[in-house]
Amino acid sequence: MTILEAKTFARNKTLKATGLLLAILIFLLLLGETRGDFANGILFFMQAVANIHALIILTILFGLTYFLSGLAGKEVILENQNILLVSVKYAISISLAISIYAILIGFLRERDFTYGGFERVIASYFLGLFFKTAISLLVVWIWATNKMKSVKA
Repeated sequence: MTILEAKTFARNKTLKATGLLLAILIFLLLLGETRGDFANGILFFMQAVANIHALIILTILFGLTYFLSGLAGKEVILENQNILLVSVKYAISISLAISIYAILIGFLRERDFTYGGFERVIASYFLGLFFKTAISLLVVWIWATNKMKSVKA
């Protein structure tokens, strides 16, 4: 298998798995928003999904997934590296990028540059988001790298 074929295979598997995870999470968000009042829930759901920051986060997610999955394909398929290490490395990288964007938005919204404000922004915009995103993406990346490992080089 050539480098280009390995990267293409890896990108297909990882992007499909990320899209499936995102579809499940969006469906759960829709269920949560429409639980009480369906009409208002749909409006709040549309407002949450059509937010510019949500679109930027999705761009970061899929852009980095596209780029890093090509690298992962080369590492796993051609270089036979450990799938767990590759998965952890790239899931944490994407989660960190998304969380850094969230921190920047948090600082711009809070406009509190004191130590207490810094702690509050880190706690609310970084810690919870980072771990939730990292765990979700780790599942995706482990599945995708496992599929990459099953391909013969």
